[in-house]
Amino acid sequence: MKTFINSILMLFCVATFSQEQKVEFKKVDANLIKATYYFADNNTVIEREGFFNKNEKLHGMWVSYDTQGNKIAIAYYNDGKKDGIWSYFNEGKVNLVTYDNNKIINVEEKIVAIN
Repeated sequence: MKTFINSILMLFCVATFSQEQKVEFKKVDANLIKATYYFADNNTVIEREGFFNKNEKLHGMWVSYDTQGNKIAIAYYNDGKKDGIWSYFNEGKVNLVTYDNNKIINVEEKIVAIN
C-alpha cells in the first residue's frame, strides 16, 4: 500500500511539473517538425529548440539556452542518435564532443579569446 501511494504521489508531481512548461510545435515540411521549449518559470524565454523527424525522433540541430538567452549548447542528432560535433559553452571555454551513431569519438576543450 505504501508503494502504491508513493507511486501515485510521484505521478502527480511529474504531471504537475510537465504541465508548467510551454512547448510549441511547427510543421516545417512533410519530414520535420520544429519544437521550441520554454523555461517552466518564464514561458517567454526559450530553453531549447530543434527538430523532430517524421518518426518523432530528434533530428538535426538542437540549441539550448540559459535563462538570459545565451547559447549553452549546440547538439546534432540523426534519427534520434547523437551525431556530429556537439558544442558546450562555459565561461570562456568551448568543449567539443564528436559523436558517431551515439558513440563518443573525440573530446576537445578550446579557450575562447574575446577582444
